[in-house]
Amino acid sequence: MIIRVSNRDRHEADLLAQDTVKLLESMGVSARLENKQQSRIEANRLGFMAEFAVCRLFGAEPPRLNIATDGGVDLWLGDISVDVKFSKTGSLIFDSADKFKANLAVLVTGTNDPECMLLEGWIGKTAFVRDAYAKDFGYGERLVMGSSDLTPMPRLWELIMERKFK
Repeated sequence: MIIRVSNRDRHEADLLAQDTVKLLESMGVSARLENKQQSRIEANRLGFMAEFAVCRLFGAEPPRLNIATDGGVDLWLGDISVDVKFSKTGSLIFDSADKFKANLAVLVTGTNDPECMLLEGWIGKTAFVRDAYAKDFGYGERLVMGSSDLTPMPRLWELIMERKFK
């Protein structure tokens, strides 16, 4: 499912990314980014754009700046917590099962259009922990699941609307 991110949301994602990096740098927090072709600001901007795309699909509250941590939850769909993961690899990746804090995760990737995000699919924590495989990307093993193993986004929308209106 492709979602176009509005000019306003892209602008806000850029500001949130810059603020996040500036705060981390001022606190002396070292970069977690292992990708040398991408700045910390760009990585954060894409992450926030992904969150905006999911929020807009569900009419959820947009992302905001969290100073200490988001606790592994990027947004709420009613009473369901969601961790939005942006990936250029097309794989949903968590450092460990313990890092999957939300009820479910949504995988988002980019498209050829820099204004659009592709919502690849979603999965609940229990299913992810059960079905993911371990892979070392050169900085320790992570839990990974390909986008083809995720449930399509229309099903999540359907479930959320059923919960909302029942």
